[in-house]
Amino acid sequence: MKVRAAYPNCWKCRLLADFCTRGLLIIVVLLLILGVTGRAAAVQNKAAVSIMTQNMDAGTDLGFVLALGGTPDSVDLTLAEITASNIPGRAALLAEQIALEQPHIVALQEATLWRTGPTPETATQTLYDQLQLLLAALVEEGVPYDVVAVNHLTDLALPGNTGALRYTDRDVLLVRSDLRPPELHFSNIHANIFKAAFVFEGLTVSQGWISANVHMRNRHFRLVVTHLESPIPGVPEATEVQVAQASELIHRLRNVTIPVVLSGDFNSDANFGNGPDGTPSVALIEAAGYADTWKIANDDDPGYTWPLFLEDQAPPDFFEPFIPFERIDLFFSRGIQIISAKQVLAPAPPGTIPPPPYGSDHAGVIAKFRP
Repeated sequence: MKVRAAYPNCWKCRLLADFCTRGLLIIVVLLLILGVTGRAAAVQNKAAVSIMTQNMDAGTDLGFVLALGGTPDSVDLTLAEITASNIPGRAALLAEQIALEQPHIVALQEATLWRTGPTPETATQTLYDQLQLLLAALVEEGVPYDVVAVNHLTDLALPGNTGALRYTDRDVLLVRSDLRPPELHFSNIHANIFKAAFVFEGLTVSQGWISANVHMRNRHFRLVVTHLESPIPGVPEATEVQVAQASELIHRLRNVTIPVVLSGDFNSDANFGNGPDGTPSVALIEAAGYADTWKIANDDDPGYTWPLFLEDQAPPDFFEPFIPFERIDLFFSRGIQIISAKQVLAPAPPGTIPPPPYGSDHAGVIAKFRP
């Protein structure tokens, strides 16, 4: 502008001034476009919800109890095994990863409560509460979570040689503490137990699911957290129970008219491999109209989630590092947009004593959806 005013009759000056003016206009337009795009991206991110599923690992697969029929020796071995599994340290490792990722919602399986006492009837003294250990560690990380629902599942108390050990299995639904209505809230919350339960050597193992409607301003969907029965090689009844549980879940959700997200440890290999979890449950769920979230988001990536280590080994080691070969920690969805899915690992620092080498024998999975 100064050039034009000082030399109004100079054609070179006029061209330069025009060029500068047009350049400024282009810059302004680009800034406006970028601003609109940025706001649109922010709105899209705000409308998305991230959900993490994580099996915490009880510290044992109850292999000693199942193999030895719940004898006092098997109970003592199980107590030694869970003590060696470093439950408090593993909870801290999982909390560190959750705090790093900060998913809106966390679905937990095997958030186990271990208690002891002189007899099975008096085994009420808390030894390890995996849920409370995780919540406390999340507070320490500066990213607290609130409990939405807890599902109390298998509850077994068995006598050992020097006292009793009580195992209480739980599934849990958590939400980040800083999230409030209308940004995110829950309704219609239910904790359910499957009718089909696995009975072995007089021990009853129950599984279930938590369901809740998730509301994000004017958008909503049904979220389910579940943990299906684990197959046992050579025991076909365990697989039959798992398939019955998957069928029951599909049936119970058949009349839901809003979008649905299923999450959890399904103990059924979504890659249809030949491992111990090669069961029909995943195929049943997909046949009912649910999409395998990982498969859609990651194409050819097998996304193996289990096992990061093996349990119930001969003492004193109890745990053996392993390379995952199955994908059993899963998301399925119906009527909702899938944005992404990724694995979350919680490795122990090198030289950590005691083992195991990860916060859980399962990898966590975080999926992002837009209702």
